[in-house]
Amino acid sequence: MRCPLRLVKTHKETREMRCQLTDTEIDWSTYMQQVGCYIQGIRNYSLIEGDTGPVVYPAGHIFVYRLLNGLTDGGKDIRRGQYIFEAFYLLTLVLVFRIYHKSNKMPPFVLLFLCCISYRIHSIFILRLFNDPIAMLLFYAALNFWISHQWLAGCVFYSLAVSVKMNILLFAPAVFFVLLLNNGPAKTAVFLGICAVIQVFIFEISFEFVFFF
Repeated sequence: MRCPLRLVKTHKETREMRCQLTDTEIDWSTYMQQVGCYIQGIRNYSLIEGDTGPVVYPAGHIFVYRLLNGLTDGGKDIRRGQYIFEAFYLLTLVLVFRIYHKSNKMPPFVLLFLCCISYRIHSIFILRLFNDPIAMLLFYAALNFWISHQWLAGCVFYSLAVSVKMNILLFAPAVFFVLLLNNGPAKTAVFLGICAVIQVFIFEISFEFVFFF
């Protein structure tokens, strides 16, 4: 019961933020320009760019923001984009709450602080519309699968997270040892191979191989 109430409280906070503050659309407009290059038929990754320079994110980033582009009238309806990111935020909280709940090492009242102590988190989701929240949402989904011992599903979501932003690779050493200790060398090699295949597949179905040179 407490978790839904906290989510309602967070929803109210994000709604107030949207009403009181304007978005900082520098990154959003750049993302939309990069997607615009893709929509125009540019498939050479080195030629996709925006106001702040060439795209520096993996192919999954383009896929996600191509979808957001379609949902926000070509990126013009930023308010709708904020609603979408609010949904990402609430879903992320649900996944994080479940992780803490499964740990059995943190009292429920501590979760309250996750909803209200960080203005920075609210800003990243609601005002900046960064790709970090999307990557972390996918990573937390992977983590939830792993703590439920659904190793393959977790690896798929982990690889999808990496395809949106490569800083998720910072978790790779810990992920490797968790997989190794729970599945052994053979299965771990298979799981890592699947992660690699997903990366190559996402890129190769859309872009030219020139990106790698």
